[in-house]
This record gives sequence, structure tokens and C-alpha cells, in this order.
Amino acid sequence: MAGKKTLRSAVPVYHLYGEQGPQVAPDLVHCEAISARSRLHNWEIRPHRHHGLFQMLWLARGKARVELDGRLADLSGGQVLLLPQHCVHGFQFSPDADGEVITLAYAFFQRLQLHLGPALHAMNAPVIHMPKPGADRQQIEAAFHALHEAYAGHDAHRDLLIDAQLVSLLVWLSKVLPPQGDGLFPARGREHLAKFSQLIEANYARQNPLTFYAASLGISAAHLNALCRQLTGHSALGLIHLRMGLEARRYLMYTSMPVKDVSDALGFSDPAYFTRFFKRQTGIAPIAFRSGARPA
Repeated sequence: MAGKKTLRSAVPVYHLYGEQGPQVAPDLVHCEAISARSRLHNWEIRPHRHHGLFQMLWLARGKARVELDGRLADLSGGQVLLLPQHCVHGFQFSPDADGEVITLAYAFFQRLQLHLGPALHAMNAPVIHMPKPGADRQQIEAAFHALHEAYAGHDAHRDLLIDAQLVSLLVWLSKVLPPQGDGLFPARGREHLAKFSQLIEANYARQNPLTFYAASLGISAAHLNALCRQLTGHSALGLIHLRMGLEARRYLMYTSMPVKDVSDALGFSDPAYFTRFFKRQTGIAPIAFRSGARPA
């Protein structure tokens, strides 16, 4: 759609910041020091987003002000930031900042999903985590260092070393994610949720009925609803609407598109209906949101 093209021109979609090449790396993983790229841009990484790429940032030292879908947060040395695809993010690093940025293609998750589970693959919001001082922090620091060394090396078994170090890191990070239900549903249910998240990402602007998603997963709409409520606290339709609302906020914050065009880009047949939808999501009308007003 024209609307999506406008958003992407306003918020660049990069493989790596400033690069629009065909792929991140032949082995689906890229690893570099924070200072390597941010120093080239005067320690400022302007808002952008990635498609098909998951990022893990470990700030070993220094500070950073980070923008995450329009919200600001402060990072300090020792913290880890997990960034799912399509999250608009930008950084202002202090000149002494350093650490690691790992960029990972989602195909890697698919390859290891049997062992890792769907938690990281299904992430749809960024997570900031501070490891506990002591063994916890030492473990995460050692994991990032080991992955960097494997990536930079030329060992005959380099690919296996990267896989091993990355799996170790991902297993650790999956434990720090917010809880996703109390485990009453088996792993199959969580797999359905991960696939549902992928379907939402590909179809949220098409206004498909819930039966479309359920049929794509091979389960009933009632079963899908039960899984979503159990594992996320939201209904299946609620998760679709949350994703639509997030994209609406991105359009309004990062583009000058008229509200009517935003409505069209998200599949609404009537701008008035879109306005009512947006007010239910945010408590405020689209034009007021764009002007920086706050919900009453």
C-alpha cells in the first residue's frame, strides 16, 4: 500500500543501521561492538526499524537514551535490550559507551525452535533487562564476549561455535522475558501463539476475520481465543487490534500522512471508524495524539 511505503520512507527499514543490503550475513548472524557503528554517526543512531531481524544489545559500559516506538528510556552499563522486528528504535550513546549488538535473522529461530521454544520468536515488544550483580552479570558478559570471539574468528568450526554460543545466550535471555501464562497449555499451544504472531505481522492491515487466522493454524477460533487469553491475557482479536494500534501510532508519530490515509493503510473503510478504534486503543483522537496531547 502507498501508506506503508510512506511510513518506510519516514522511518528507514535497515538490515543494519545505514545499510540496505540484501542480507545481514551468510550465516544469519551479525555481531559488532556498539562503538564500531555509533562512533561513525557521532554516537547517535536515528530512529529506524528492521524487518525479519531480531536484535540484542548489551551495554557493557556508558549510558544511552533509547527511543522505543516513541517512548524514551535510559540504559546504563550492564543492561541488555531485546528488540523484535518492526519496533522503531533510536539511540543517543555517551562517547564512552561500548558493548555488543547481535543481529539475528528470524530464520535462526525457526531452525532452533524445537529446542528454544517460541518465546523469543513471538516477542512483539522490546524488553530491557538488568542482570543481577555477581554470577548473573558475569554469565551474560561471558556469553556476549564468547559469541563475539566466535564470530570474529576463523576457526575451521566457526559456524558450529557461533551456533553453540548463540544458543547458550538465547536460552539465558529467554528466561528473562515477561511470563507468558502459568504453563497450563503445552508447548504446542505456545507454538500456535508464535505462529499466530507471525500471521498477525503479515496480515494485521487486511482486516481478516478471526476464522482466517484459526484456519491457517489448523485450530478453531474458540481454541485460538483460549490460548491467547491464557498465554497473554488478551483475546486473539485484542492482539490483532494491539498490533494495528501500534502501527497507527507509528504512522501518526513518524509521518505527516493525513488521518484518512492512515485509516486506508490499516484497512479501515471509513476514517470515522478508524478514529473510534484509535480512541478505544489510546483514549485520545488521532489528531490530538499527533499534536502531543495526553489522554484525559
